[in-house]
Amino acid sequence: MKKTSVVLVVALLALQTGVQAETKSQENPGIEVLEDGNVRDPAPTPEQIASLVARTKKNLIKLPAGTFDMGDWGPEVNPEGLPFDGYPQSKPLHKVKLNSFSMSKYPVTYAEFDVFSSAIRIPRVNQFMFFLNKRTADHPALVSWHGAKEYCQWIGKQAGRTMDLPTEAQWEYAARSGGKHNLFPTDNGAEERGRNFPSYDQKKEDGGQIRVGKFPPNPAGLHDFGVNGEWVNDWYAADYYANSPRENPRGPVSGEKRVVRGNLGQLVMNMERDGMDPVELNGTWPSFSTESPSVKKEVPYTKFSGQEYIGFRCVIN
Repeated sequence: MKKTSVVLVVALLALQTGVQAETKSQENPGIEVLEDGNVRDPAPTPEQIASLVARTKKNLIKLPAGTFDMGDWGPEVNPEGLPFDGYPQSKPLHKVKLNSFSMSKYPVTYAEFDVFSSAIRIPRVNQFMFFLNKRTADHPALVSWHGAKEYCQWIGKQAGRTMDLPTEAQWEYAARSGGKHNLFPTDNGAEERGRNFPSYDQKKEDGGQIRVGKFPPNPAGLHDFGVNGEWVNDWYAADYYANSPRENPRGPVSGEKRVVRGNLGQLVMNMERDGMDPVELNGTWPSFSTESPSVKKEVPYTKFSGQEYIGFRCVIN
């Protein structure tokens, strides 16, 4: 693409997003339109925070303490001992014992995350045009690991409880409804697109992402596992399963990536495991610039903005 064409496209994107920001400002006069076109909501009222706290508490599901087989159990059930997948990071199968904990029934939504961002006085996340058709109040908030971590700790403080991201072991235990040998984290352990898992057409109709709670919960009462990737608290190491302690594993003590679990488009079980960079990129939205969209700009207003497909949920231990 020629430079003049790039500049024209960027200018059109800036104009459209600027109009959208101005419309938001007119709809709610308390909204600030910042210099780069991002918008910041007014600080939430005590009643808004109290409502979020009440909803958060209501949507917690308690899981009992238990022991389960974590990892790829295919060799135990498949003919000739074949695994479910060919990826080393899901092996070896190992016993894990967990204390009881409570987990969010749904991934955190943009409506919930926007209360947090306005409370700490930062602009809304993911205002880049790519996100606008999948950024409704009921869509999952697709944010950075740091944003997910800080949200859980913040809402816990508001509720007078200690909340955090789940450990990887807690996430898998919950996705499998207490560690059951369910191949998919759905209501019946199978994937039936259109009924208990989104079809391509359903995603397309919903802006490319699915609003939370549209499909039946798993047997533990938790929704939407496997629909997107989800952040967990652990540092990532491909060989961690070989070194994991038996009781309440919390991942390696350090690392460069954080674990993401869920549907990453590569493994069989829709409970895939991979590592993603948790570092926030503040300079990835140059829409209000005359430079190429590939140029990264230092724009601090994008704090906590995330990737296309990684959400999160919180736990109380």
